[in-house]
Amino acid sequence: MKMQSKLTENLALASLVASLAFAANGALAAGTSDTHATDAKTATHTMALSDVSNPKDALMKAKIEDTHGNSVGSVDDVSIDKKGKPTSLKVDVGGFLGVGDKDVAMKASAFKFDPDRKVLITSMTKDQIKKLPEIKS
Repeated sequence: MKMQSKLTENLALASLVASLAFAANGALAAGTSDTHATDAKTATHTMALSDVSNPKDALMKAKIEDTHGNSVGSVDDVSIDKKGKPTSLKVDVGGFLGVGDKDVAMKASAFKFDPDRKVLITSMTKDQIKKLPEIKS
C-alpha cells in the first residue's frame, strides 16, 4: 500500500512537471474539445479520456500514436481521481524491446481515445515526449 502511495505521489509530481513543460512549449492547448482526428489515417472518431467507461481496463497497455499515425509509446499505468476519471498516464516511450525506454507522466487531457482501434492519440511527437522528465518507478 505504501509503495502504491509513493507511485501515486511520483505520478502526481511528474504530471505537474509535464504540464509545466506543455505550457512552456505550447504543445497542447488547454480545453481542447475536438472529437475528430485531424488525419483520416489515424482515426475517424475519438473521445476525451474522461468519457471512457472503465478507463483502467480500457487504457492499460494501450498503444499511443501521434496525429500522423506514428507509434510513440504505450500506457504503463493510469491514475484515476475519486470520480473514476483518468488524471494522468504513465507512458513508456522510446527504446526497443525494453532497452533504452523510459517512463514519463502525461496529463490525461493530452490524449484522445479511438474506441474502434483501442489506441490513444496525442498531438505530441515521440521526440517531444522523450524530452519530458523521466519518472522512476
